[in-house]
Amino acid sequence: MIQDLAQEQEITTGRVNIKALSRETGFDRKTIRKYLTQCKSLDELHRKQRESKLDPFKEHLKERLEQFPLLSSVRLLEEIQNQGYTGKETILKDYLRTIRPKTVTLAEIRYETKPGVQAQVDWSDCIYVIPDGNRKKTYCFSMILGYSRMRYVEFCTTTNLNTFLKCHQNAFEYFGGVTQEILYDNIKVVVIKRKYPSTASEFHSVFVDFRDHYAFTAYLCRPYRAKTKGKIERAIGFVKDNFLYGRVFSSVDDVNDQARQWMEKVNHQVHGTTFEIPADRLLKEKLRNIKSIPPYLIKQREERLISKDCYVSLHGNRYSVPWQFARRNAGVEVIDNRVSIAVDGSVVCVHPLLEGRHNIARNNEHFEGLLKAARDENRGKMPPIITQATPSSKNTVEKRSLSEYDQLCGGERNAHTSP
Repeated sequence: MIQDLAQEQEITTGRVNIKALSRETGFDRKTIRKYLTQCKSLDELHRKQRESKLDPFKEHLKERLEQFPLLSSVRLLEEIQNQGYTGKETILKDYLRTIRPKTVTLAEIRYETKPGVQAQVDWSDCIYVIPDGNRKKTYCFSMILGYSRMRYVEFCTTTNLNTFLKCHQNAFEYFGGVTQEILYDNIKVVVIKRKYPSTASEFHSVFVDFRDHYAFTAYLCRPYRAKTKGKIERAIGFVKDNFLYGRVFSSVDDVNDQARQWMEKVNHQVHGTTFEIPADRLLKEKLRNIKSIPPYLIKQREERLISKDCYVSLHGNRYSVPWQFARRNAGVEVIDNRVSIAVDGSVVCVHPLLEGRHNIARNNEHFEGLLKAARDENRGKMPPIITQATPSSKNTVEKRSLSEYDQLCGGERNAHTSP
């Protein structure tokens, strides 16, 4: 009624008289003014909607979403821009919210394990901040007990099999025992070829030996289904958000030192799912006592050719060997944190295992007498250095220049020197 009267006034007088409308209708002038303003806003909104630049493309958008419900607004924007659309992405997003098919999220069943039955394990890439503000990459090994929610974390510079197994042992020691089964992601240090059921998969032979030694069953989570191992996924997120975020560390060793203190704290706090303290629930875990299991000797054996400059390469690092064995085949064994190098079955040297990559372990004694031997060889005063014979050839003499020997005996920069 008010809007009709206002339109009549505007037609006859050229303007709207709020005071006259108030006398005629009995409504307060403020009420009339507010009502007419709202009507004007609604009219403008409807007019804008009717004149939307998106109108010519709405049918196309509906058809695309009916066929591919998950198409993003960015992708659809590109499509209609190619067809001549000149509007903004905001208009498109507002419209897509009204026509996009609603997805149904199924309810989830939380899988709870009984005491002592299952642990979950995974690696994760992590970043920590050093005092100068720079960021460093490290790898976090995580294990969580399914029943008690006890957590164990350890930060490493490599993710090789030896490191992986050693982290297991450290976790077993921390918990005081081993569960009946451990759930893994499909990581290469565990599984070579996945099969169904996962227990029938082709596992790494050294991992199989380790698994059988501690008598647990290894299961693999379903591919592309992170929720299969939800406990460890949440635990890793908690490590990144609650431990690493906002802290500064001087080295990986410092990260692990602080991590041990952090574990003691969180494992003695009430857990958000069980509403109990993990350390208290650990007492109810039916773990196989770690003290009843003989220690597993972690070792790795590789075949390597000793280079002509008297080094063998392993995991991206180099280890010196006595010069008399240059160009010979060697057996390299990694036992715990030591690298043992043997030629013809006899150990010729031992080095500490280097972390990271592109490092050198050099024992200066391995090069003693090399320069003299080279000079004597060139003068014909000593037998030549013998390289390994092949079935089709006799022993051969390797001729070297004195400058090459000078380089070998002169030392190397940035080398880690072994005693």
